[in-house]
Amino acid sequence: MGDNKWEAFAQDFEQSNNYVVGVKDITLVKSELRRLKDLGNVLELGCGNGTYTECFLDSATTITATDISDQMVTITFDRFAQQDHVSVEVADCFKLQYADASFDTVFMANLLHVIPNPELALAECFRVLKAGGRLIVLSFTLHGMTWLNQLMLKYRYSRKYGTKSTSSIILTPQLAIEMIQPRGFKVSSSCLMGANVKAVYLRAEKVDK
Repeated sequence: MGDNKWEAFAQDFEQSNNYVVGVKDITLVKSELRRLKDLGNVLELGCGNGTYTECFLDSATTITATDISDQMVTITFDRFAQQDHVSVEVADCFKLQYADASFDTVFMANLLHVIPNPELALAECFRVLKAGGRLIVLSFTLHGMTWLNQLMLKYRYSRKYGTKSTSSIILTPQLAIEMIQPRGFKVSSSCLMGANVKAVYLRAEKVDK
């Protein structure tokens, strides 16, 4: 996985994100995620170093936290080593190694707006979810932010991470619906969260065919 840009930031990824996004808005988002209940067996795509994984410790039966970065997986594995119901694995969101209909919930944070061909990842989410299973998407976005806050966020991001991926898009609640609903999901809600920095927060269910 050496060509993955995020490998270089693995050791201090959480601190870096706290700087770029801001502790206040990350805390707000995490508080909302902790309100989710009865998630069953959860698959997390793009877990990074486990910042959001911890939000599901009390609401999930099991958590399979995955990332394409070997270093992120190592850090997350160590972070949750004492949690028997958490497993951490390397996985490619475009070609998941899991059986059909094997998870109750799929969660992805800050992934949908940066990956190329997101429809392929969504097809894999659909495949591994049980009928009626939940898809939860969280992505920070420039949409809905003031001009000044956008400028400040761009500066902090470039200072910490450099240039954005060429596949990166500005996600909106409506765009998220348009990306996800045609893939076999029924969207129950899609909204913006956050004070200074905004995040798209979408919840959907796999339609039982």
